Amino acid sequence: MLKNLIKTGFMYLDTYEVLKLIGDQEKIDALLQGQVTSDISELPNNDAQISCLLDQKGFIQADFIIVKKENETLIVIDKSITKNFIKQLNQFTQFYQVDIKTTDLIVKGYIAKEKFSNVKNFTYFKHGEYSLSIEVSKAFKKETSQLSSLEWKVGNKLLLNYLFFEEDINKYRPNELNYDKSRISFDKGCFRGQEIVARVHYLGVNRREFVSAVIPKNNVVNSELKIHGETLEYLDHKIFNTHIKRDELENNKYASMNLIRYQDSN
Repeated sequence: MLKNLIKTGFMYLDTYEVLKLIGDQEKIDALLQGQVTSDISELPNNDAQISCLLDQKGFIQADFIIVKKENETLIVIDKSITKNFIKQLNQFTQFYQVDIKTTDLIVKGYIAKEKFSNVKNFTYFKHGEYSLSIEVSKAFKKETSQLSSLEWKVGNKLLLNYLFFEEDINKYRPNELNYDKSRISFDKGCFRGQEIVARVHYLGVNRREFVSAVIPKNNVVNSELKIHGETLEYLDHKIFNTHIKRDELENNKYASMNLIRYQDSN
């Protein structure tokens, strides 16, 4: 992993908002357990869990962080996909007497080296020695963000945590973005889209791997590669996500590029 390109610190995530689920806690948990891809039973109070919401065909509708804080259930989500998240979940909220409300909570995101981090907030994603964390509050001590928006995006991309926006809705299934490794529980039982996701996981042949690629800024991206999401320019580099055939990885077809693969964390 290109550690010199990952900057640690925090930033205020102004493009994110926090939703609150209102209702009986057991019914809130039951609603989420039947719809989201992560296992809510494994999320304790005062902790966070990354998850996503699928349609019946297994396509991702929303990506978000579930926070249980002081016995409240919060959803931290990019504003561009909030409307679709609410639309999808509202198909089922009436059966559980659960409401979704907006809040005025502020969001801070952290990139830290896991073993050196003293941040007292909720970690939701780890890759190698780095972790991503979240903090939500009505007010924070006034501090200047240590990370820019670009540095936040670069860190997520290099850690292979794909940031999901409105234009990604209905384009991908979880395995195409490595979400099956970080957001899916294959043991929890049924959720919407589970049958297709499980079939792909257990029976499918995945001939391509989702990777992050880093090349010199002045180089042209190989036209054979399909880019997923933004191509970022940072410190004389271009950084982007793509899929590469596994046999091409084994044959070092793209040896001129620095490739970050998920198993690098093992």
